[in-house]
Amino acid sequence: MIAFSTLIAFTLLNMSFALIPGPDVICILSNSISRGARAGYLVCFGIASACLFHVTCASLGLTAVLAAIPSAFLVVKAIGAGYLIWLGWQMLRHPSGSAVSASSGSLRSPFVQGALSNLFNPKIAIFFLAILPQFIQPSHGHPGLQAAILGLVSIVSGTAVNLVTATLGARARQFLVSRDRLFKRFQQASGALLIALAARVAVEKA
Repeated sequence: MIAFSTLIAFTLLNMSFALIPGPDVICILSNSISRGARAGYLVCFGIASACLFHVTCASLGLTAVLAAIPSAFLVVKAIGAGYLIWLGWQMLRHPSGSAVSASSGSLRSPFVQGALSNLFNPKIAIFFLAILPQFIQPSHGHPGLQAAILGLVSIVSGTAVNLVTATLGARARQFLVSRDRLFKRFQQASGALLIALAARVAVEKA
């Protein structure tokens, strides 16, 4: 249904997008370095679940509402920026020790961090809205089915890149774990970077 060359081009584009430094990458690295590989992987799975939601909305045309209505874009942007600021502030004020575990069920759990940072990033939604139609060819089959296939490819390829990022972060943990002061300074730097990213998101136009 979808040409192999089209799938390759879309996969490479999506993997390149996953490498761009942003809230998702910072969440993955900060968790894998401060909490270990498992925490980093949980962030990746949280991001994947949010991407599944974005792809579904883009396939159904719901993301077009976000692009067409400035107030909707601003609401999502404000929620996302607010969460990143809160998360960054927690990391700045309360950097954890090297023995912290990847607890679940709270706003600071790795899975929730990944899901929320991605879910409330309007740039992700607009990315799927803008990119998916460029690779859909109605003459090759049902557009909705093509969008679903491309969305699945996007999630799988993006998650693969994110898992590699988490693994590299866990390797860096081995160096930092025996240096508690440096370990905490890294978390504070990550928190400051999240706040800076939130500020950038807050001032961006739709």
